[in-house]
Amino acid sequence: MSILINWLESLHEEMNVADKCSRVRNRKSTCTYCSESCEHQAIEIKGDLILIDTKKCTQCGECMIACPLSAIEGVSSDRVFDNGSLIFDESFSPSLKELLIYKKRGMKSIQVAERLNQDWETVLNYTNEQLQLLDESPIVVVKKVMDEVLSRRAFFGSCQTEGKQLAKRMAPAAWKTEKDDWKVTKYYPDYQFYSVDINKEQCTLCQACFSLCPEDVFQIDDNKLVIENQKCVNCTSCTDVCSEKAIEVLSDIKRKIEQFEHVHLKTCQDCDHTFYTFDVETEKCHVCVNRAPDWLSPY
Repeated sequence: MSILINWLESLHEEMNVADKCSRVRNRKSTCTYCSESCEHQAIEIKGDLILIDTKKCTQCGECMIACPLSAIEGVSSDRVFDNGSLIFDESFSPSLKELLIYKKRGMKSIQVAERLNQDWETVLNYTNEQLQLLDESPIVVVKKVMDEVLSRRAFFGSCQTEGKQLAKRMAPAAWKTEKDDWKVTKYYPDYQFYSVDINKEQCTLCQACFSLCPEDVFQIDDNKLVIENQKCVNCTSCTDVCSEKAIEVLSDIKRKIEQFEHVHLKTCQDCDHTFYTFDVETEKCHVCVNRAPDWLSPY
């Protein structure tokens, strides 16, 4: 067993931030989900860099869970389950997102010896309210079954289970995580968690949000701006890059609906390039509109 453990330890990987992180993709990003979730102050954000202090990091997995894009790779969160039941632990409080994902992974209850503390009760009640909107059954609280003396057969079965759990905790990240493991939209494809509101009076349809949105929420199809709200994870990429402050992302859990706005394809009278606009009377693209008349044309 010691040889196996030593081998697994040699394969162990530290936490890693993938390129899909909104901070890496967008220098204007204001996303701080990971640093705000870290109670050990192990994460420091410097521009487009996410620095993880391995001396402070306990690999609790809180930052992995919090990241809306599931962009942090590493060890799984150290939660304990028993036959589809999450074991209550006062050392942490689960988030709404975490419980929603556990529910779709098969968790049905929270197991507790006496009673939940106030933090757990609050998040559980709120989660059950959201589960109702998602047409899911609620998560219930059950009494923890007291440990009994194990039979010889049960003992070896328990050792086997513990061995698998140990290997899982110590195996490298590539073995343990799958793409989008902590992206809540992966588990509820028929629902939307956010609604993206665009102020047509302010939006110039420059399409900067199109290119920086990692979830491809925005697209133009057949002279319609289509907004696929069910893909939105509120990573803040669109709101951060929008120079006109024309985008607002609102929490809004419901069945996904088709959202679109009619747009017009025009040819700019100054540069002859085609562009999209909400206003059929507009004759200049957003670049020429904002260009001083004495400036040279960039085209």
